[in-house]
Amino acid sequence: MITAALNLGLGGLDDVRRLSASLPPLPTVVRYYDDFDDDTKTIHDISSSTRVPIFVDGLERFIDFDAFGALNIIMKHVVVDWFQRLDPTTVVIKASNVLRYISRCGLEPVAYLFASSPFDSRAHWSVQVLSNVKADESWALRTALHSLCRLNIGHWSPSAASIIRGLKSPKVDKYRIVRVGDCFLPLDQQAMIVNHIDSMCEKLTSEPSSLDNDELRDVCLLMMSFQYAFRPGQIARIELADVRLFSTGAVHVAVSIIKQQDNNKRIRITRKVKREWGPLFIELVRRRDAGVLLPEKGVPPRLLFGLTPGGVSAAIMELTEELTGDAWSPTDLRHTAAQRLADGGISHAGLTEFMGQTSDRIANVYFDKSPAQAQRINEALAISPIYSNLAKIAKTKTIDKAMLLGLPSDQQIGGVPHGVPIAGIGGCGLGQSLCTKNPVLACYTCSQFMPLGEPEIHEEVLESFRPVVVEFASASRNNQQSPAYGQLKGTLDAVRRVVEELRANQTGEDRE
Repeated sequence: MITAALNLGLGGLDDVRRLSASLPPLPTVVRYYDDFDDDTKTIHDISSSTRVPIFVDGLERFIDFDAFGALNIIMKHVVVDWFQRLDPTTVVIKASNVLRYISRCGLEPVAYLFASSPFDSRAHWSVQVLSNVKADESWALRTALHSLCRLNIGHWSPSAASIIRGLKSPKVDKYRIVRVGDCFLPLDQQAMIVNHIDSMCEKLTSEPSSLDNDELRDVCLLMMSFQYAFRPGQIARIELADVRLFSTGAVHVAVSIIKQQDNNKRIRITRKVKREWGPLFIELVRRRDAGVLLPEKGVPPRLLFGLTPGGVSAAIMELTEELTGDAWSPTDLRHTAAQRLADGGISHAGLTEFMGQTSDRIANVYFDKSPAQAQRINEALAISPIYSNLAKIAKTKTIDKAMLLGLPSDQQIGGVPHGVPIAGIGGCGLGQSLCTKNPVLACYTCSQFMPLGEPEIHEEVLESFRPVVVEFASASRNNQQSPAYGQLKGTLDAVRRVVEELRANQTGEDRE
């Protein structure tokens, strides 16, 4: 059997040609539902088409059947079957993955899989395919074989589905980036995002016209990604009708769980926007209804944000880079939100529901990454590094003592947070009398902060606050949801980053 599996060449392709000739005619019309356009699309005469356009996520994609060579006809039957069960995005991805494997390894390995008996194909998979195939390619090939079973093509029948399920795929750690921790935003950068959203709310309250359309749209996109961990495709598909505004000021948003290959498994969930941030969504809906804020060309007018999923990702990454100095993707924000809840003590079931997953096993990776209670206190004390990235002090610039003393008194930062007198840590570009935040605690995560270029001063701040953190940790029993505890933890993490950056700068200057 294994010897036969190794004997590919023209025989396998000839078998495929004979098999293709025996297949029934393809349907003259193939329909699929495009949930982004909310429209049923039609493919005419797929049997004679060579390059079929597929509309997904507001873009026109193509399946080039000519590139499948002798497998052309069989792959058309497979794709027609996929359209009956899978969403169009998945169809395009799986077809491209099969084609990618063919372009690397040739037609013969796939031809043998399709034309041989299930047992011969299983041996061929283990000997030939598995050593060269990539994980996503193997999943696409297995999905194609399942379609052959459903369609009773060649030697394949529904009874052979168990053999396909037993085919191995290359091992891939889908959550390696979570285990490594590179996808998590540092606490001080999370605070920068929250501060930005708060500042946009204040700007809207003081003078609505001062908040331009792009600013309003982008901050609402950031809210949906940062607070609720929604994917770009989910955010882009939010409709005006999905936003419910209440007379009390509450805002509810309904979102579809879209990352399900089977359309029948898709559900809708409703999230309540944080009350303080609700006015931003209310203003966004008002401008959309008034025709002041228009969708991008080609995007259906029913969609709230008027962007494609790619446009949502680009807007969020551009805004996060502007705020933090690093371009964080919606996926990074999604992982960060999940880890934030896991650290806060949410249950497995709660995190699974929050992430819109169907299996609670996926939540395990965040709980495995979540530190123990002792480590949480250690992090809050800013003794150990929480994340690998250093704060980009260059974006806020440091000042020396002479510059600090030359500033107006209102711009020299000072305060007594939690009974600890703090002064001389730096300057404020705005002025404390105009700041609505808590002095010192909010300064280290504020874009207006100009830290003093002497690390010893900031190390004193760390030492002064550590007893306060321990006191709050004990009083709240390490409750991560405690506002005071969370604010102190974020502040000390930011202070530690300032010290590290200043120390690094001193070391570099000494070497020079």
